[in-house]
Amino acid sequence: MKTITLILISVVALSSAGAADDPPNAESTSRQDKTFNARMEPFLKELNLSEKQKPEFLAIQRAMTTKWAEFQKLPANERKPKQQAFYQARFEELDQLLTPEQMAKYRAIRAGGTAGTNATGREKRLPNIRLTRIDGRHWLVGPDGKPFFAHGITHVSNNRAKFDFAEMSAACQKLGFNSYGYGCPDQLRHDMPYIESWNHLVPISYYRGENGVKFIDVFDPKEQARLEAGVKANCFRSLSHPHHVIGYCWTDLGSWPLDNPSGRNWVDFIRGLPEESPGQKAYQKYLSTWEGGDDKSRDQAFLRLIAREYFRVVGGAQRKYDPDHLIFGDRFDFNTFDSDVVKEMLPYIDGVAIQPPFRAPFPKEKLDEIHKLTGKPILLCDFAIRFKDGDKDIRSWKAEENSVVAGKAYSDYVKAAINTDYIIGVFWCNPVDTPKGFGNPGVKQGFFDDGLAERPGLHQAVKELNAYRENMTPKELE
Repeated sequence: MKTITLILISVVALSSAGAADDPPNAESTSRQDKTFNARMEPFLKELNLSEKQKPEFLAIQRAMTTKWAEFQKLPANERKPKQQAFYQARFEELDQLLTPEQMAKYRAIRAGGTAGTNATGREKRLPNIRLTRIDGRHWLVGPDGKPFFAHGITHVSNNRAKFDFAEMSAACQKLGFNSYGYGCPDQLRHDMPYIESWNHLVPISYYRGENGVKFIDVFDPKEQARLEAGVKANCFRSLSHPHHVIGYCWTDLGSWPLDNPSGRNWVDFIRGLPEESPGQKAYQKYLSTWEGGDDKSRDQAFLRLIAREYFRVVGGAQRKYDPDHLIFGDRFDFNTFDSDVVKEMLPYIDGVAIQPPFRAPFPKEKLDEIHKLTGKPILLCDFAIRFKDGDKDIRSWKAEENSVVAGKAYSDYVKAAINTDYIIGVFWCNPVDTPKGFGNPGVKQGFFDDGLAERPGLHQAVKELNAYRENMTPKELE
């Protein structure tokens, strides 16, 4: 499916009045202004723009209206690339101007409340992706009613990567990928199924480092309201193509355990809050009922109460604002998987999102343990086999000798996942080589080489793997 980057299409109808060759007279100009103002009213009302934002926002919208009329006069072969470049630039301006919550609301208004303006009548009636079991195995079921095992690439919207999204789409589908992991850009959300996600509302991902991890007072009603608003805004992002959303993921690799790689934990944060804070009051109330035990068991029990409150707020908001999509909740690796925390998440999720270690072989024993504890299907949301690549600083536990060896190891790994009855998808981490991010040294290796070039051995192995996946997938529901 070809990627179309003609975003912000909801306002192009405004251009029809200005598309004529003759300059407009005063009456037609006035009519256009009234039409424009009427079209902008929902945005101005719902986005709660500041006085500084309003003129900039309206200027961007007017520019799109005017430019659309100009584009219609161009030959078709010249029109498309110029449209793509122009609308992408306007989208980036809006992304800088609006807050994340405003941008999500903007998308929702543009989408018309159900499916996007670009969606056909049939697309608007398509069912959402769901789960089923066939012969005891968990499968995802697409809007076409057919089972599938999700396989694709995460972080395609990585802002440190530079490539053409249309070319990325074509390259992925040529290799047989059938979906995108979390971090899917707007330009590809109509293209294939994808994972929706957020990771900014509670910035406790341990890879942010001790100084970057920021816990919140989850007992504070103001923070709870902020979280609910953020989850709501994230749900609105899915309205353009709801039938392509596989499900939602939340905070990535959170510093949940009392001992974790960030060196900080949520219990210590709450314990250090001011006396009158909601969190400190909750902690003191907890201590008054604590029946004794060592410090670690005391803190672990309070950590579970923190998790209970966090998932009540976040999970409740998720179910409230988008009750019809799958939820995978917080993303855990083996170092951040705390069974007490995860048990508090279970009432709100349909599956578990796990980032396993980036090495072979397939860790079935550990995954069996997680599946037994949760009773949920597992999505391997971010995984790769790293390999040596010239003098690049590929930091990994044990990089394979080259891409050929990595391709074989990755293929064997995913085949093992396909043959495990509770794994419903695997996503390769990162599309192309990028810096590591968060000030970390080294290269975050990508599936594609520069210019989306083929990695010798790896791409052929994945192409054959995807054919194997298709062959192993039931053609119809029972």
